[in-house]
Amino acid sequence: MKKILITISSIAIALVLIISCEIDHGLYPVSYKIKGTITFFKGEAPDNTDRVEVFALKEFPPKDPQNFLYVGRSGPLNYESGVFVEFEVPVSRTSYELIGVLWKEKGQDWNLTGLMGFYTGESGLFFPDTVFVTKENPVVDSVDFTANWELVNKDAYISGDITYEGEWHEDTSMLLLAIFPTKPTNDFEFFTFSNFDYAQPIFVNSSSYRLAVNSGVYRYIVLYWIGKNIKNLSDLIEIGVYENPANPGEPGTVQVNPNDDLTNININVNFDNLNLP
Repeated sequence: MKKILITISSIAIALVLIISCEIDHGLYPVSYKIKGTITFFKGEAPDNTDRVEVFALKEFPPKDPQNFLYVGRSGPLNYESGVFVEFEVPVSRTSYELIGVLWKEKGQDWNLTGLMGFYTGESGLFFPDTVFVTKENPVVDSVDFTANWELVNKDAYISGDITYEGEWHEDTSMLLLAIFPTKPTNDFEFFTFSNFDYAQPIFVNSSSYRLAVNSGVYRYIVLYWIGKNIKNLSDLIEIGVYENPANPGEPGTVQVNPNDDLTNININVNFDNLNLP
């Protein structure tokens, strides 16, 4: 009788162990991550640098650039360790429209105008590429991109309001605000001066901007429209410029001195007057 009881007990224990092994108790949850390397290729960190981190944004451009939502962030990067800095961002299982490195000024909040660089994908286009984190691909690596200190190492600011009239085009993907000394005529001139704001919200009635620049003279302050199927810089469409107050319809010129914070450099966009593709 004892042998029978021992045998039955042994079988019961074995069954419990087998069943326990087949049940996912969630003791080892999947860890979702985005990993890569940033190449700090140009310039030096400003003296007023507080922190530099990589952010993963589910939505880009955000509805509010001053209060953007992120799903993951890397924590402070050791940017003084060298040109190449590895990062790892814990995230959730979803898609991310921007993986970018942000600079934070001492005494200021995080702001997307501190964007120093972002992942553009294998195509190498000028615009952010989406990263997909899935159950089958929980760790996305080789999310590599470059960062430019000159984008945040400035000595003045230009700010203003942007107003929109008419109906937004349904294929709107994002906007690009740019400030140039003169109107660029080729890709080299476009990239030579790095005064860009990628974070303007879309499908709104109005927005504002405050962009860091170096002191100097700027004769072309422009807002570009970017459609969902853009392939090249030549596909950018000018939809508004800062106009000369004394001669409306012509681009205005501004003189910026060191430590200036120039305001009221406004842009008006009327979609009814535009022929967007």
